[in-house]
Amino acid sequence: MPVAGIVLDAVILAGGRSSRLGGSSKAELVVGSRRLVDLAVDAAAAVGARTTVVVGPHGLVAPPVLITREDPPFGGPVAGIAAGLAALDGVDAGDDASDRPADRWVLVLTCDLPLARPAAAELVAAVPRAPLDTHGIRLDDGRPQWLPAVYRRDALARTLAALGDPQGASMRALAEHLTLMTIADPGGLTADVDTWQDLEDARRAHAHPEPPTEGSSMPNTPNSPESLDRWLVALATELGVDPATVPVGDILDLARDVAHGVARPAAPLSTFVLGLAVGAGNGSLAELSVRTSALADGWSPDETA
Repeated sequence: MPVAGIVLDAVILAGGRSSRLGGSSKAELVVGSRRLVDLAVDAAAAVGARTTVVVGPHGLVAPPVLITREDPPFGGPVAGIAAGLAALDGVDAGDDASDRPADRWVLVLTCDLPLARPAAAELVAAVPRAPLDTHGIRLDDGRPQWLPAVYRRDALARTLAALGDPQGASMRALAEHLTLMTIADPGGLTADVDTWQDLEDARRAHAHPEPPTEGSSMPNTPNSPESLDRWLVALATELGVDPATVPVGDILDLARDVAHGVARPAAPLSTFVLGLAVGAGNGSLAELSVRTSALADGWSPDETA
């Protein structure tokens, strides 16, 4: 529930590579009938965030939630936080600075937290207990980590400015300039989804899912993220391939580019040819994907073009 007297916004980081999941978008993985990014957005709303910004691919969420991206993409969590704060500053740009609350907070969540809602609730509930010289509050699960957390917005902005270029900067480097209050994690609230096993564990923990809300994807329905995940694991196992080695994001991006630039049937054909080219040693998948996407982007059905 919202905490009285707290002015709060939220930044949700959803722009990582998900390398340990073969490039699958963590944000769109489904746990308990909800996408992980939706669980994070719901968590921000539940604790009273005025404005929520998701830092990730465009089209991931719908208004009134804002979407932005660090530039260049995949710049890491600090770059994501900087992009999120810049988006919040844009929302506030029309306000009279003299009317802005002096003590504002920003909840920073990652998009891979199945228990985002209770984690956010614990963090925000601790804000009234924070000493005046405290810049942020984090949960303690026995490991040194700084996300999820809630930070004084002005202190966070000053620290980001002092760090300079946020691309590739670590959360440790950011936290070294902040005085943080630590509260106990009452029960694995910071457990995130980094691997396929983490995903299965989270799904088992949500054995009694909440009823889906409008716009949610149901598990195992055609075209749902969970259906794709399960198919990848089943197919890779059947063909003797480690699912974690399948760069899902790169392949789906390539298929989308070819389908839009050439024709839908060209997408599966192109991914097959790409696999042959990689297998023949003609280049890396990343390199050949870029070349294929570029070819599709400039493609014309006119053979004389």
